[in-house]
Amino acid sequence: MAEAIGRFAAGIAALRRNAGWLHELAPAQYALISGAFTVAYLGLEWLTRVHELESLGITLWNPAKALSLGLLLIKGVAYAPVLFVAALLVDLFVYGAAKGLASTIATSMVVALGYAVVAMALTRGLGFSMMRTDLRNVIGLLVTVPAGTFAIASVYCGLLVLFGDLPASHYWKAVPYLWVGDTVGIIIVLPVAMAAFGSMRRLLDTKPGALLIDSGIFLAGVLIALWLIFSVEGANDYHFFYLLFLPVSWIAMRTGFAGAAAAVCLVHLLLLAFISWGGYPASTFMSYQFLVLALAFNGLLLGAVVDERRRSDELLREQHAEVARMARHATAGAMGVSLAHQISQPLSNVAMYLHVGRQLLAGKPEEPEPIADALEKATGQLRRAKDILERLRDFVSRGTLMAAPTDLGAVTRKVVALAEDDARAHGVSVRLDAASVPPVTVDALQLEQALINVIDNAIDAAAESTRAPGSVMVRVTALDKGVRIEIEDNGPGVSEAVAKHLFEPFVTTKQAGMGLGLALSRELVGAHGGTIAWETLRQDGGARFTIELPLSPESTHGK
Repeated sequence: MAEAIGRFAAGIAALRRNAGWLHELAPAQYALISGAFTVAYLGLEWLTRVHELESLGITLWNPAKALSLGLLLIKGVAYAPVLFVAALLVDLFVYGAAKGLASTIATSMVVALGYAVVAMALTRGLGFSMMRTDLRNVIGLLVTVPAGTFAIASVYCGLLVLFGDLPASHYWKAVPYLWVGDTVGIIIVLPVAMAAFGSMRRLLDTKPGALLIDSGIFLAGVLIALWLIFSVEGANDYHFFYLLFLPVSWIAMRTGFAGAAAAVCLVHLLLLAFISWGGYPASTFMSYQFLVLALAFNGLLLGAVVDERRRSDELLREQHAEVARMARHATAGAMGVSLAHQISQPLSNVAMYLHVGRQLLAGKPEEPEPIADALEKATGQLRRAKDILERLRDFVSRGTLMAAPTDLGAVTRKVVALAEDDARAHGVSVRLDAASVPPVTVDALQLEQALINVIDNAIDAAAESTRAPGSVMVRVTALDKGVRIEIEDNGPGVSEAVAKHLFEPFVTTKQAGMGLGLALSRELVGAHGGTIAWETLRQDGGARFTIELPLSPESTHGK
C-alpha cells in the first residue's frame, strides 16, 4: 500500500511539472470547485448504480466519468487529486468498501491518473476544446475516449485480479463491462456539455416554430421505434433498434451537433427507462449499450459535419461580402481617379489663365483685350470641366435621355417577361396586372433599366421568403395626372439600418450587390420628373416600391 501511495504521489508530481497549473489556482476557488465536484460525483455514482459487477463498483452506465473528464478538460489536470479523492470516497461509501484498502487506493489512483492522461492527450496532443464542436474536435473525442477508457479498464481490472478482489477467470468479462459503462457515460454526456458551450447559440437561433416541429417529429419517431423494439419484437432481438438511427440522423441534419447530442442523450435515457422497468438482465443491457455507442457515433459525427458545412457556408458568404465590399471600393476609387484625371487639366488651365489675367491687369491695365482673352479662355476651360462631369454622369446613368411618348404597360410587360426566367430559377412567381394607361414621355430604355433594377431586387427578396412560395406582384395603374407602377414582394423586408440609406449609392442587402441599382433607378426616374418610394407591407416583412411618372403633354391636353 505504501508503494502504491508513493507511485501516486510521484505521478501527481510529474503532472504538476508538466502542467504548471496547480500553484496558480486560488485556494478558495480550488476548494469550492473540488467540493462541488466531489458531491456531484458521489451523487451520480449512487444514482447510476446499474447492473454492478460482483459488488466491485463496475457498472454498465457511469456518467460520473464524463463529469471527471469534463473537469480535467476545462480546469486542467491540477484537479486529478480531487478525482482520486472522489473515487476513493465512492468505493468506501457508495459501494460499501467491497474491495481491500490497498486495492481501493490503487484503483482510485488508476482512475485519477488515467483520466488525467486522457485529458492531456486530448488538449495537448489534439488541441481539443470543450468550447468547439468542429469535426476535428469531435473525431478526436470519439477516438481518444474509447482508447483511453479501454486502457484504464484493463489496468483497473488487472489490479483487482492482482489484489485478489476479482478472479483471474473473470478478467475478460470485467474489462468490457467497465469499458462500455465508462465509454458510454462519457460519449453520451460530454457532447451535451460541448454543445452547451460551443454550438447552443446556433440551435437557439433556429426559429421556435421550426424547432418545435422538428422536436415533435423526432420524439414521435423515437417513441415508435422504442414501441417496436420492446413491444412487437422483444428486447432480446435487436433488428428494430436500427430504426432509432432514422430520427437521430434526421434531427442531426436539421439542427447540427447540438441537436444530435441532445437527441442521443434523450434516446439513451429512454432506453435506460424501458430496460429498467422491464427488468432485463445485464447481458441485454450491455448489448444495448454497444448499439447506443454506434448510434452516438453516427449522430455526433453527422451533427458535426452539418455544423462544419454551415460554418463553411457562413465563411464563404463573409468572403463574398468582403470581395463585394472591396469591389465597390475599387469601383468608387476608379471613378474618383478617372474624374480627377479628366478634370485636372482644365482646372489647371483655368488657374493658369486666371494667373495670366492677374499679371496683365497688374502690368498693363490700360490694355483690356489680353485680359479679356485670358478670362474667356478660363471660362472655356470651366465649360470643358462641366462637360466632362456631365458625360461622366450620363455614363453612370446609362446614357442621355431620348424621350418619346411611351406605353408604360407595354414596357412593364417586356421587363416582366425578361425577369420570369430568373424568377423561376429562384422559385419565385411573378404576376402582372397592367391596366390600360395613357402614354408617358420617357426614355424607354432608361425606364426599362430602372424597372429591371427594382423587379430584380423584389425577386431576390422573395427568394428569401420564409412564406412559401416567394411571389412578386407588378401593377400598372393610371392616376389623374400620371401613371403608377407598383412592385410588391413577400420577402423578409428591409432592415431599419438599411432603410435610412436605401437609395444611396453602395448601400445593399445583397452579398454580391454593388448597391447602385436603386440609386441609379432614382436618378433615372427623377430625370423624367417622376418619383420612386417604398413602404413596408407587413410587420414580418414584405415591401412595395412605387414609381410615379407624369403624363406626357399630349395626354394631358387630351383630357
